[in-house]
Amino acid sequence: MTHRTESTRTESTPRLQAQTAKRQVSFALLTWVEIRKLLDTRSSFAILAVLAALAAVLVAGLALFSQSQGMPMTFAGYAGGIGLFTGLAMPLIGILGMTSDFSHRTTFVYYPLLRGRTGQFWAKVVAAVAVALTLQLFVLLCSAVTAGLTMGNAAPADVFQDSAGVIGRGLAACLLGTMFGVALAAAIRRTALTIVAVILITLVGNGLIITLLPDASGYLSTITAIAHIAGGPEAPSVLEACTSLAIWYALPLGIGWWITERGEA
Repeated sequence: MTHRTESTRTESTPRLQAQTAKRQVSFALLTWVEIRKLLDTRSSFAILAVLAALAAVLVAGLALFSQSQGMPMTFAGYAGGIGLFTGLAMPLIGILGMTSDFSHRTTFVYYPLLRGRTGQFWAKVVAAVAVALTLQLFVLLCSAVTAGLTMGNAAPADVFQDSAGVIGRGLAACLLGTMFGVALAAAIRRTALTIVAVILITLVGNGLIITLLPDASGYLSTITAIAHIAGGPEAPSVLEACTSLAIWYALPLGIGWWITERGEA
């Protein structure tokens, strides 16, 4: 009886492995599951809805203010006017996307069903970026529609001057902001603590760096890459932007990936 049981186990193991291999979850499916987590979870959906509504209200407020001052704004003006919103909202999406499973330790359930942990880690990154870019496109659409309505008699070439550059810089800022939140969340792995860290570093840390270390602020500030993309005569150099990206993006993301691969869950 014992021999038969062991024999059955021996025969069934390769079969089970073959069945498991056939059921390997694709990266596209993993990414879609992570997007669903962001959209289906009640708290995450509420936060995304609030961010979208807040963006629309900010654009409407800019329109009312500019109209009251008799200075209608162009598409570039609206898109640039809500830059602070992008700087604070997009990291939040990255944090929500990365920490949901880590906070509730539901990775104990997912990891045994997957061939490895790397796929789900990067699926979280791609899902957060996809949702953030969707919100950024909504913000740009609100800006474009409002600019077209408030500058009704102006020529479209004036209203939408440098539209390609505005959209490109907006999407780049969104990508960098989201990845900043993703990277810190991957390393810290706690939602509330990461949100506090992002707010303190963005609003207080950068100011202290510029005040106390003005000569090195280009290398140490979190906004160097965004300032480099914005351009201008005082834009940071490529070396400064790459150093900032290495410190605030690549390093914490690498630490998070290492913890994911080596950690308990």
